[in-house]
Amino acid sequence: MKTKITSPYAKITAARLASIALICAGALSGLFTEAKATPAETSADCPLHIGRPGYHRRFDDAEKWVKKFDDPARLIWQKPEDVIEALKIQAGDKVADVGAGTGYFSLRIAKDYPSVTVYAADIEPSMIAYLKKQAKAKALPNHKALKIDAHRATLPEVDLVLVVDTYHHIDNRISYFADLKKRLSPKGRVAIIDFTAESPEGPPPEHRLKKESVVVEMNKAGYSLDQDLALLPYQYFLIFK
Repeated sequence: MKTKITSPYAKITAARLASIALICAGALSGLFTEAKATPAETSADCPLHIGRPGYHRRFDDAEKWVKKFDDPARLIWQKPEDVIEALKIQAGDKVADVGAGTGYFSLRIAKDYPSVTVYAADIEPSMIAYLKKQAKAKALPNHKALKIDAHRATLPEVDLVLVVDTYHHIDNRISYFADLKKRLSPKGRVAIIDFTAESPEGPPPEHRLKKESVVVEMNKAGYSLDQDLALLPYQYFLIFK
């Protein structure tokens, strides 16, 4: 018997879309972070992700998003432990989770690899406060919540950058990742996971990026594709050097 996975994106009527458009036009701001597989609203009346420059959703209430971002049903298709294993993290590595949200991946990595320093990076103060509280509660001193700049990759030097369901929210991606490349160690890698066009999960199809588009942009930013992993049912999983 197959498990039915219910997407958080409900069908919206034309009238509702018109109302949403008016609300979103004045409500959305910031850089990015759909943070982990659920639609994020600037307000309860604005459930669409609008992927154009200047139209980005805020995640300024961490407690509000925990139930969605950390929904146990997500385990079925996100496969966090399989993803972490595929990243081939080494003892002593420094890892940054950009757009960490509620720490879906960063907290797991910190727990699985005590010798690894994990930077849970996000632009939202509420998320940073939540991440700090979670790291303390779980006794994970190697998990560091880090507030980053919205338009520049303000990270310390790291060996791996993980970007899950966040890439399509970032403005000026080519310049952003070109800047991020300066923060990578000589063995540094960038892993990007985002929704495919066919996925029943994720933002509306018109706001998704094709895998091929990500590869082109990352090439322009100075990276080369190292791995294209067919691991996840709803997302592509690309690793760049």
